[in-house]
Formats: sequence, C-alpha cells, structure tokens
Amino acid sequence: MAKHIAWNEGFKVGHPMIDSQHKRLFEIADELYNITQSSQDRRDSDTTLVLQDCAKYVNFHFSCEEKLMHESNYEELEEHMNQHKAFTTYVATLMSDFSRGVKIDLDKLYDFVAEWLVQHISTEDKKLASYVAKVDS
Repeated sequence: MAKHIAWNEGFKVGHPMIDSQHKRLFEIADELYNITQSSQDRRDSDTTLVLQDCAKYVNFHFSCEEKLMHESNYEELEEHMNQHKAFTTYVATLMSDFSRGVKIDLDKLYDFVAEWLVQHISTEDKKLASYVAKVDS
C-alpha cells in the first residue's frame, strides 16, 4: 500500500510561481493517492482523468520552469530538462498502456510520483530557485 506524502512548507523553494505549481502537483498526487484507497470501480473510472490531469499540468509546469531556466541562463538546464523528460515519458507510457487496457499498479504509480516530486523539488528545484534568486538580485 502506498504511503501518503502531503504538501508541506518544507517543499517550498522560495519562488512563488514554482511553489504554487508544486502545490498543485501535490494536489494531483493526492487525487491519485485517494484513488489507491478506493474501490476498484472508482479506480477504473477516475484513473484516466487523474492521469490526464497529471500529464497536462506536468507539461505546463515543466514548460514554465524551463522558460525560467532559459531566461536566467541556468547552468544545469540540460540535466534538469532531461529529468523532466524522463518523468513525462514515464507518465505518457502509463497513459498509453492504461488506454489500451493494461492494468496499472496505482500504488506503485503513486509511490513513483510522490517520491519523484519530493526528490526533484528537494534537490533540483531548490537549486534552480536559489540560482534564479541570485541572478534576479
């Protein structure tokens, strides 16, 4: 069973746009977690919607971050973008599998999303926000 990870102030990176978008990503992850706790009927009907919402919002968020990285000439742009690409590829593959009727382990998916968010925010996005703050000052 998945272990729930909720948004908290410790995930703030100090950039208002990024923090607000991260909070929304945690809300989407919470929706996914709630599905893992529900009946099989609800799982099947709600999973598509949450996966679509996740993919759409992740693409929006990553494009905002990447624009910020380009504008500030972020030194680790390529590596950061590669991490974004790996995440979106994973989610896109799952969406494709699910739409073809392949059963998805939602607990495993939630664990992946939650752990990725925590790790990525705590390391990569905090470095990015710190860099942008220095450039802007």
